Amino acid sequence: MSTASEAAGAETASSNNVDSPGLRGNMGVLELIFTVVAYNGPVVVFLGFIPVAVLLGNGVGTPVAFLVCGLIVAMLAVGLLTMSARLKKPGGFYALITAGLGRVAGLGSGFAALTCYFVALLSAYALGGIALDTAIVNIFHGPHVAWWVWAGLMLVVTGVLGHFNISFSSRVLTVFLACELLLMIAYDISVLAKGGAHGIGFDSFTPHQALSGSISIAFLFGMGLFGGFEATVIFRDEVRNPERTIPLATYGVVALLAGLYAVTAWCFVNSYGAVAVMDAVNKNLVNASTDSIKQYTGQFAYDAATVMLFTSSFALALAAHNITARYVFNLGADGILPRRFGQAHERHVSPHRASFALGVVALLVLAVFVIAKVPEGDLYARLAGLYSYAFVILLVLVALAIGVFLVRDRVHGKAVGPALASLVAFGVLCVTLVLATTNFTLLTGATGALKNVLIIAIWGITLAGGALALYLKRNRAEVYNSIGRQ
Repeated sequence: MSTASEAAGAETASSNNVDSPGLRGNMGVLELIFTVVAYNGPVVVFLGFIPVAVLLGNGVGTPVAFLVCGLIVAMLAVGLLTMSARLKKPGGFYALITAGLGRVAGLGSGFAALTCYFVALLSAYALGGIALDTAIVNIFHGPHVAWWVWAGLMLVVTGVLGHFNISFSSRVLTVFLACELLLMIAYDISVLAKGGAHGIGFDSFTPHQALSGSISIAFLFGMGLFGGFEATVIFRDEVRNPERTIPLATYGVVALLAGLYAVTAWCFVNSYGAVAVMDAVNKNLVNASTDSIKQYTGQFAYDAATVMLFTSSFALALAAHNITARYVFNLGADGILPRRFGQAHERHVSPHRASFALGVVALLVLAVFVIAKVPEGDLYARLAGLYSYAFVILLVLVALAIGVFLVRDRVHGKAVGPALASLVAFGVLCVTLVLATTNFTLLTGATGALKNVLIIAIWGITLAGGALALYLKRNRAEVYNSIGRQ
């Protein structure tokens, strides 16, 4: 198990990139924020997630649930930034969990993270294929084309962009995300300016509504909104002035996501009225958001939202591809995967080989889904739910790792507050994981044997990483010692 003193001793070498294969970039605060927020797909959340959260969670009180979840993630972010500032290593959760809980847990978390973001990537391809076909048929009156054709096109484009430096992808993501934010802000302003259905009400923030419905389900859904916030740490070597950029971007991401989704959920509730919104999502869950957009913001915004469901899915896929490729890169640099995957491009200083390998694997997996004739709607929903479950596992592990590391740290001191915040977050996240397990069918739509297979698979992959670490400890000590970018 790594100790805080060992991590501190390695800090200088790591910060000077002595042991880093050399990813480089020049992203600033806004570029990093936009890159991470794009991973959340704000329009995807608005059109497909918020109505579900209202229906199955705590109804009119959903905005409060989103804000509370944002507070929990902010508490975790305090510890994450404190710990990452002392380690100064790339690798994201993989590196942090290794430093806090040891190499066995670290490699297990690396496998879990790789699976988590790869599943998110596949779900984005599926949703993007469906969304683009819908836009072409309904908006542009073009021919129907199978979803997997468009998904394959998305895969090729993300692979090409992933070959180049992250700064290029960040510019693409910035454009797409700016359009998404403009749409959601325009919707929010329209609802507020028109007074909603029956005047703007604040029922969502009353104790009665905030504590109504299924608080546990609302909290489970709410935590899923903040997926990918760790990417600010993953891109450490690819931002300018990381000591300033990463903290500002991390807090900026959490604040933007919590505020944006809470305000939009509140406006969505007001667009139907606190009394009628539950009937609206019960009767027309799929189109509740788009119908509200059309009513308050007009036909053009409605058509734009239909198109942006695709662009948001593409931005999500590109961000997921970039994050997953960096996990492949870091595992390759440590010798867990073939070391060639951990080598940066000489000119673009990008994880080009990891990106290409990821694209090939994603193509093969999508081909299996197509050959097996898995319904695209079921495919997206189940993959998205599986991602959310794996993400909660990662959050539990990293919260514990941060708390343990900071409590154990005797070199720097003054970490009591961040350590306590992380351990409180750990307790809350443990409850969330139990809820996610007991409500796995609701989360993924999987029942019976398939439900058990999926749960066993995600835990099995995590445990397989730990078992591989034990094998390496006995048979390949030099690889074992490098786990977690140590």
